[in-house]
Amino acid sequence: MGNLVWHEYARFVSIAANCYAMWAAFWGIYYRKFFWDFLHGIVRAPGGIQPAASDSIFISIIVKAPVVQLLSFVLAFVILSLERPLPFLKDSSIHRSFPIRIVLLLLQTFLGMLFYQLPASFEAARAAGDLHFFPSTVHTHAEDGIDFEIRLCPALQKKPAAPAPEFDAVEDASPAKAPQDPFAPPYTPGLFLGEVKDEFEGREYVVLFNKYSVVPHHFLIVTKEFQSQTAPLFPADLVQVYLFLVAAKKAGRTFFAFYNCGDLSGASQPHKHVQILPLDDPDGPPVEKLAREAKTDREDQPFSLPLPYANHVRRLPASLPRAAPEALEPALAAASMAVLDLAIQTVRHAPAHPRGPPSYNVLLTLEHVHCVPRARECAALALAPGGDALPVNALGFAGMLLVKGEREMDAVVARGVRSVLAESPNMPSRAGVDEASLVQNRGAKSRELACPAGVQNVEARGIGASEPEAETRDVEDLTNTSH
Repeated sequence: MGNLVWHEYARFVSIAANCYAMWAAFWGIYYRKFFWDFLHGIVRAPGGIQPAASDSIFISIIVKAPVVQLLSFVLAFVILSLERPLPFLKDSSIHRSFPIRIVLLLLQTFLGMLFYQLPASFEAARAAGDLHFFPSTVHTHAEDGIDFEIRLCPALQKKPAAPAPEFDAVEDASPAKAPQDPFAPPYTPGLFLGEVKDEFEGREYVVLFNKYSVVPHHFLIVTKEFQSQTAPLFPADLVQVYLFLVAAKKAGRTFFAFYNCGDLSGASQPHKHVQILPLDDPDGPPVEKLAREAKTDREDQPFSLPLPYANHVRRLPASLPRAAPEALEPALAAASMAVLDLAIQTVRHAPAHPRGPPSYNVLLTLEHVHCVPRARECAALALAPGGDALPVNALGFAGMLLVKGEREMDAVVARGVRSVLAESPNMPSRAGVDEASLVQNRGAKSRELACPAGVQNVEARGIGASEPEAETRDVEDLTNTSH
């Protein structure tokens, strides 16, 4: 009797393990990585590690072609067909053979140890309670040729309310009195995915799962040392984020990045972090369709999309995803600083902009850099006479709105997504304005903003760099006076 109990227990363990193996192998096809590349590899810019030449065979059969994942999937199916025997296998010599089972299970163990299982990490973090996942449904709302996404997530109503981030308090407070930083070590084990270091500037970053996820595998790139969320993205930040997008594309997945800068941008934490979100649509977020259709005289000419709020876009070189890491920094820095320069000009000429440093949202895809200046608190958008508000951050300007209930969704649809988005930044649209002429009117020295040296000056001063003295005073006025 005892032997029968142990036999049934072992069979159930085998069934459970191979069900997991099939699930892990399926996701391993999308997230291709040789798990043991860190043993001989060299730590460089992300994907994180440059595998050693001795690992080339594993890179070929796991990353370049998912051979190991497919074998693991098929092998799991074979083992399950023995444990819950198919009719033609029942009572056969293969079905009764323990040695065959042992060999197959050992082979499955070996295959499963070879490839990295990010979704398994996500599920493990969720099971441990380190990560909270809120299920949602996506509704497509077509408006003026754009298929906006409205994600309905009623479960978010149960999410603990977080206090509004106090950027100045964090920057000015002593370490003993500073608010708790969720991105500071020690890191929650289930959320921690790894660390990366910029090869050229030495900046270090931590990769963490988003603790409160509405979309699976939503993760963050966080500066290891504290930097303020009011600071612009520096060249090293842009390079690291872009390389993650490139790595995802090579693995057959589409991700895009967004950055909420400043206290009016929808940022939830004062510690500098860029968010990276997976997409089911290989064409990217909804606004990318508009960006691709935009016509410019030159590839490096900034432009605005025909949307009812101020926005600035710069197209990236088509060859950039294939470029070496050292070639990424000049192109990304030039594009980022071009749109940031225009966003600051928009803020400077906006009477509604409140006192303080500029707030804006940045979207980064493999093809474009978008920047949307903000003049209104993200949650100050009234949807109904009762005073309800809809928080809008960078995701909204990517064409992806998040609502917590049917009433909010009905209000958004009734008003129109474009109108809702126009109310949040409270910035007039510059569509139709010659963006190139705005840049040229800044004078020859303003073009230094588009080079990495200019970005380093941004880090020192916080907003602009390498400008004529009169222009510098204009920028400083943003932090010292109210319009």
